[in-house]
Amino acid sequence: MQNSSRRNFIKNTSAGLLLVMIFNPIGKLFARSKTSKNPSWLELVDFARLCPTVHNMQPHLLKIVSETTAELYYDPTKLLPVGDPKSVFATVAMGIFIENLSIASAIYDKKIVVQDVSIIDTHAASNTFFAKLKLVNADIKDPLNRDLILRRRTSRLHYDGNPISDSTLEKLKMQTENFGQEFFSTSDKDFIKTVVDMNQKTLFEDLESSSMRTELDNLFRYSKKEAETKKDGLWSKCMGFSGSLMKSVFTHHEKWTKGLRRSLLSHNYKNSFKGTSTICWFAGNFENTDDWLHAGRMFARNWLLLTQDNAYLQPFGSLITNQNAYKNILKITEKPANGHKIWMIFRAGYSNLPTKSFRLSTDEIIIK
Repeated sequence: MQNSSRRNFIKNTSAGLLLVMIFNPIGKLFARSKTSKNPSWLELVDFARLCPTVHNMQPHLLKIVSETTAELYYDPTKLLPVGDPKSVFATVAMGIFIENLSIASAIYDKKIVVQDVSIIDTHAASNTFFAKLKLVNADIKDPLNRDLILRRRTSRLHYDGNPISDSTLEKLKMQTENFGQEFFSTSDKDFIKTVVDMNQKTLFEDLESSSMRTELDNLFRYSKKEAETKKDGLWSKCMGFSGSLMKSVFTHHEKWTKGLRRSLLSHNYKNSFKGTSTICWFAGNFENTDDWLHAGRMFARNWLLLTQDNAYLQPFGSLITNQNAYKNILKITEKPANGHKIWMIFRAGYSNLPTKSFRLSTDEIIIK
């Protein structure tokens, strides 16, 4: 073959191979897997640390073992022996944290798998091992963009009165069913009013417990300085109330149990739910650590699906943890199938941008 012919052959062959690589899906997959690498655990925690936890307590700690292995610990000083004595929702929060780590890793075609899970003990004396985390190759591309983690918020503001769109509700339903659970929602005004009234009454019932008041008082951050310094707990600004009012309610409870003060507190609290037009709830297996962890991973994904729709949510935690309220919830909600248990109820909707809670830094979460 002459030199000019050989050059033309090589040139045309190279061009043809390039076209195949561009337009052939198999070529795309090959190119993608070839450039894939492992993210650092620090990068993943930078995202996951922004996830929601019970009362923003952030009990999670991470010990890096290798490039693909880490150990998840919990800080027992950030648990709720009174409000969550079996650490049910602390475990759900661990599931949320793990799923956010996994979603953050998806840009590298990775995901997180969990091994050797232990039970969270509120009586633990020091930072305690919870589970081993492995970074592995993902079988399919995750549809959730990790930037949603940065946008996600809890909103306790007034909602604008618009219900969650049918298309988003369908996505939530499908996501929930992928985890073997059930999703329910309603925009019925009478139902919403009943739930809001029930939530307000439950607040006063919980406040009657001195141990519950003491625990919550230790979790509230009544000023920006306190919230910024401690970086955890419930900042009054995020709750939509003045710090001085909230501090008075918890430290001088007797002044708010009757009369005009009680009426004003009740009215202000109930008014904070103005504009609520969608109530949602989940039901599923919810009996042990594995169930609670699984539920948390599902909840994390659904929360981000709402974020994708520029929507927010606010859990009605007391309606689940308060026994009297929970009995009443079961009376008005559709009965789940397969012996499933309703374990979460929340309002969802659209509001102004909520105040962002302070969070522990990545360095504070990583165990050295």
